[in-house]
Amino acid sequence: MFGRWALVVAGVVAIALGFVTSSALVRAVVFAGLAFLLANALFQHMPLSRACMAAAAIALLFGAAVSLYRLFTWDMGLASWLPDALGALVGAAISYPVLKRINRVMNS
Repeated sequence: MFGRWALVVAGVVAIALGFVTSSALVRAVVFAGLAFLLANALFQHMPLSRACMAAAAIALLFGAAVSLYRLFTWDMGLASWLPDALGALVGAAISYPVLKRINRVMNS
């Protein structure tokens, strides 16, 4: 139980660091992690395929909101959304086989 909460805290810290940095790679990894965590949470309430699609959509919208914030405060431009979007899509795509395997192991 403690390990799961440690992962959640690590994810929150990583997401917070992703907002402060301007590195595209760090932001892509952060949004991939966000999409994975969202898919894991949503998988408890809906089928896995829909959970992954919803996680990607939520992370994409969140990335767009963060990019608009960056546009008006740091003058980074809307191109800063591309790494966030790619990270969100990759995270949702990776979460499908990983969560499917975890679910299979947990149920056997």
